[in-house]
Amino acid sequence: MLKQKADEVYTNGRYVFKRIFHDESFANVITGRWPERMQPVVVALASNERYFPGLYCAVASALRHVSEKRSVNLWVLDGGISQPSREMLERLVDGFAKPVRLEFVAIDESVFRGATLGPGESHMTYCRILLPRSLNVPRVIYLDCDVLVFRDLSKLFDLELPPGKILAAVPDSETLTLGDDSRKIAGAMNLPSEVAYFNCGVMLMNLDALREEHFFQRAVEFLNCWSGTYRFWDQSAINFLLHRQIAELCEHWNRASWRFDEQDNNDLNCILHYTSSAPWLVETAGPAQVLFERFAAEAGLPVNRRSVQFRISVRQRF
Repeated sequence: MLKQKADEVYTNGRYVFKRIFHDESFANVITGRWPERMQPVVVALASNERYFPGLYCAVASALRHVSEKRSVNLWVLDGGISQPSREMLERLVDGFAKPVRLEFVAIDESVFRGATLGPGESHMTYCRILLPRSLNVPRVIYLDCDVLVFRDLSKLFDLELPPGKILAAVPDSETLTLGDDSRKIAGAMNLPSEVAYFNCGVMLMNLDALREEHFFQRAVEFLNCWSGTYRFWDQSAINFLLHRQIAELCEHWNRASWRFDEQDNNDLNCILHYTSSAPWLVETAGPAQVLFERFAAEAGLPVNRRSVQFRISVRQRF
């Protein structure tokens, strides 16, 4: 099954998948679209040196699939990326024909020192909360670094958020409700524990509205107050503070890698999110792991060539 799926997904160094784009990018709630002005697509990611391989592949895949008619403003919240890695990303961006503006924004994680320590024994995971304060733009697409993008991000950027919504995301594939994160917090905040819970690895964010609501300040207060209680760091803050203001996106905008491993077909018309583990740090057997290592190699990024999955992928490719 692994060999068959890998063969069908990736052939002769090129990705083979259905290019079917749907207008119904919001699930059950979509009405209109952002006015057609052909404005740049604004995308933000956050990374340190440990997560640079993911950042590199996320950017490479996103730029490959965004409309040729659109320019891109790419912002990287920099939590300690080395100069050689920064230059490597700049060379990648310069290699695309479409206009791409790349900016690195230095961030200070110490503002989150009162929050629960995040993955990798750092507070880097909280940097999404800094976006309204760090970027002087009205709206942005946020991407985690552990994604591969196989959809045109301009279609997401152009979506008009429904009235009363200031953020759009896909429901989480494993943590289904607020109560699954923390019933204690839900009860203390008088929130219904059964309401939907969203994965924040891919978001369309109205930064103007978030600034008006002082979201950054409220989020830091939440994280400090409930440190040690919430399960998912800044994702918890976003869900508990904005639960009535999040529009639901269709699943193809944030597909968990375990779902790709289990799906019967090889549809790659999605943003593939490695939710279980970062594929450049931990090997997880399956088609999604093979796909990442192949993409990384094709994009010019060094990967763990000693891994069994990589050796299998090399045999299938050559």
